[in-house]
Amino acid sequence: SSQMIGILLLFISLCFDGGTGAYEDKLMSVHSVQPFDLMYNIQLGKTILAGVSLLVLNQLHIFVQMCQEMGFLLIALGLSGAMGQVFIFVTIAKFGALTCSIIGLARKITTLLASIYFYGHHLNGIQVSGLVISVTAMVMNFMGKSKKGGHGHGNHEQQTKEEESEEIRKILADYHDEEEDDDGDVELAGAQK
Repeated sequence: SSQMIGILLLFISLCFDGGTGAYEDKLMSVHSVQPFDLMYNIQLGKTILAGVSLLVLNQLHIFVQMCQEMGFLLIALGLSGAMGQVFIFVTIAKFGALTCSIIGLARKITTLLASIYFYGHHLNGIQVSGLVISVTAMVMNFMGKSKKGGHGHGNHEQQTKEEESEEIRKILADYHDEEEDDDGDVELAGAQK
């Protein structure tokens, strides 16, 4: 029973994780929201929700007590979480949500494998098959991404820069052609005198 609840919660978490990355990617590409603006607004929303929850559930005194007892650890946890968020939002902005999810999956699998190795955990058949499926999915996503030439905003920016370079080349070529025509007129005018 508790295992099924855990599986259900994991499934819900993964659904929200995938949907959130795609939605953040859309906000950054379609609506031109900068990564740090998006990060600030999301964290502000989380803070407001947590504050309201503390007040509604009458848990403010427990929160204050926890801050007094574990002040340094909470600051360290907050700073490490903030650094992680910076990397996530910059990755989404530069490379897209798919790359960010592949990196996140690789990090989770690496942590899991390290835990299995260092702590001597033993896996049953279902756990081994789940790990194999995860690694296979990650590799296939990565291979599919590399075949398509990449996703994300970095590729879009590259395409935009190439279009701008081509436009600049055309303008310079037109200017050079006009300059040659003007030189020819001057020579012709000089020959007529």
